[in-house]
Amino acid sequence: MKKWTTLLASVSMALTIFTPMGLPAEEAHAATNGDVVVNEIAWMGTTVDYNDEWIELYNSTGSSVSLDGWTLTSADGTPGITLSGSIPSGEYFVLERTDDGTLSEVAANQIYSGALSNSGEVLELRDESGAVIDKVDAWHSGDNSSKATMSRLDPAISGTDASNWATATNTYAEGLGTPGAANSGAGSQGNACTDTTEHLNQVSDAPDAINVYFNKCALDQYASNGNEANYNVNLEDRLLNRINAATTSIDFATYEINLPKVVDALIAKAAEGVDVRVIADAKDAADPHYIERFELMRLYVEEMVRGEDMEIGTADDITVFSDSPMLAVEDSAMRADHDLPASPNDFPERTIMVGNTEMTGYVFVEGEQQPDGSYYSPGNQMHNKFALIDDKWVFTGSWNFTVTGLYGSEENMANGVLDGNQQHVVEVNSTELAGIYETEFNEMWGTSTQTPDIENADFSSRKIDNTAHQVNIGGKTVEVFFSPGDDAVGRMAELVKTEADLSTYFTIFAWSDQALVDELKNKWEGSYVDQQGTLTGFDVKGVYDSSFWNQWWSASIEMTGRTATGSTNNPNTRWANAAPVYKDAESRKLHSKTMIIDADTTSDPTVIVGSTNWSTNGNDLNDENLLIIHDTDITNQFVQEFNARYTSAGGVVQ
Repeated sequence: MKKWTTLLASVSMALTIFTPMGLPAEEAHAATNGDVVVNEIAWMGTTVDYNDEWIELYNSTGSSVSLDGWTLTSADGTPGITLSGSIPSGEYFVLERTDDGTLSEVAANQIYSGALSNSGEVLELRDESGAVIDKVDAWHSGDNSSKATMSRLDPAISGTDASNWATATNTYAEGLGTPGAANSGAGSQGNACTDTTEHLNQVSDAPDAINVYFNKCALDQYASNGNEANYNVNLEDRLLNRINAATTSIDFATYEINLPKVVDALIAKAAEGVDVRVIADAKDAADPHYIERFELMRLYVEEMVRGEDMEIGTADDITVFSDSPMLAVEDSAMRADHDLPASPNDFPERTIMVGNTEMTGYVFVEGEQQPDGSYYSPGNQMHNKFALIDDKWVFTGSWNFTVTGLYGSEENMANGVLDGNQQHVVEVNSTELAGIYETEFNEMWGTSTQTPDIENADFSSRKIDNTAHQVNIGGKTVEVFFSPGDDAVGRMAELVKTEADLSTYFTIFAWSDQALVDELKNKWEGSYVDQQGTLTGFDVKGVYDSSFWNQWWSASIEMTGRTATGSTNNPNTRWANAAPVYKDAESRKLHSKTMIIDADTTSDPTVIVGSTNWSTNGNDLNDENLLIIHDTDITNQFVQEFNARYTSAGGVVQ
């Protein structure tokens, strides 16, 4: 998820959002032995630099713990850290060595100096009185070769117990570990689900069918009669099922792609004569946080552009278009790994202006052109992830078509292990809905033909609202919105205000939109006014991705009355009554953007799903799509998956 480094920078500059004011801080807790523990240690550094060491503490108590005056020291004196700040109940405190650049996905709670020896250290965590709260006496696990951290299994068991430590297996941006999140397999920090078997219960190919798939577990004891959800689903198999069945056309919009089977399936269909059009998001090729993944993506995209015969300009080629042009990867070894020609010199070598940057290279994917002949920069995201098959099937959701997004690692993919980011996919068999999506696709493509029109194409804020927003699919009302231009998040706020009668549940990757927060606050406590309101009986529950749980702009700060990481002033907008919302406990990212309204009631149960994060970027800058499905059974399927995420995070389902 390194893409968020760039996204959050643009949010902070371009977004005028709330600066929440808080309720009084949680009552401080006098610590005793084991209340706060050393939870994870990157004693080996990261894949970026062996000097990029980090240490994570965990508060296992039910109250906030002040760390002011505490120390974390090694027996040899290095490192010797004087701590400051506090850890809220059930949360993590990340210390990064030297600077805050060690972890691209997690902000440091404190910076320290002093190296950890790879041969082992004895670390003691002491409170302000000098009492030992926790101790680690050796490197009982962790791996220097793979840069896998030493991860604690159970905070209630001593840190000197070798059996209470494991070598991390979950992938993060700079290695293997779970910085700022629950350790994989950890006792009270672990996931509530144990079933990993794929369950396909509600799948239909009939006209007007709406199939919902979750790649993580669901709790089907909350299913309405005969309505068990599809869960632990291999989403790649579901997508390949649709691609392989295509007979006439495939329109494919992808933020990122690096799944070989999906690439090969698209190439095979183009070779059969199926019309295949692909829109792929361009990235900043010089961005150090994304360079490797974008190189890999461009190699796969070039495979599609060349087709089965690897020759450009032949009938089996796939035309790929983007919001900004792509230059071919020139590294011959990397090209050989993908069976590409040693050099891309059969593409035109050009010098082009991309935004304010002059670039020279082999242009193999064209992008939207500005009126003066230059190109738009790749700063805004073509964040869609949808496929249109034979003008009838719409396949969409939160899932990026990547190894990380579904499997978590190459090894997991080889073994069929679904340990990627938490996702949802919705596929709909509707020619009317497919026609609406095709209109959106053609607006970005610039034409309805097989060849994109680079001068007429429109991405981002240059798009207009030119699609229908409501269809009837088998008696179900389905609303559809695209960003920018359609004010999708504004429609969400209106829906909460005017149609949510009893409850709203959500799982969200990133939420900063203030209007949506305000409407939910008014439902929860009957007031839009800061720090005012009385509980109304309206039910709110939610889970946030841990990456953004403590960011100053996150709606989680308002709802819980906490102080954000890095905040230097008192936030000025907080709910008077903290809501039962939690930081996720997933093995990787909680990537869905799902809101569930009035589930399991007679008051128009509705679910909101798609690629759109609830932010200014998601609503006004990035290319996104969002569905609002009014249906009792489908909403209940989302409740089954929500309850799994919620209970895993520490929530209680009544």
